[in-house]
Amino acid sequence: KQLVALYRIADALVISSVRDGMNLVAHEYVTCQKQKHGVLILSEFTGAAKSLGAGSLQVNPWNVQTFGSTLRYALEMAPAERERLHKYAYRYVMEHTTTQWK
Repeated sequence: KQLVALYRIADALVISSVRDGMNLVAHEYVTCQKQKHGVLILSEFTGAAKSLGAGSLQVNPWNVQTFGSTLRYALEMAPAERERLHKYAYRYVMEHTTTQWK
């Protein structure tokens, strides 16, 4: 319950892994952000970046300057852009459920 509450109130979620498989944290965050449209920021090295890439901002976690400017951009992003990113990510998560995994 507490983690879901944190996902719901967060303005953004950063997953900055340098090596990662399929990260379900991104999927959980997107699902919890249906009303708020928080921004998902993914390391380009995460598995989720391949599937949720068009619904997120992607960063190279080794590039500190770009990482910082991307975080700032996410927090200052216009509501319409936040909604556009979230809409893509949410649709992807809802269409690609665990029942479809083989």
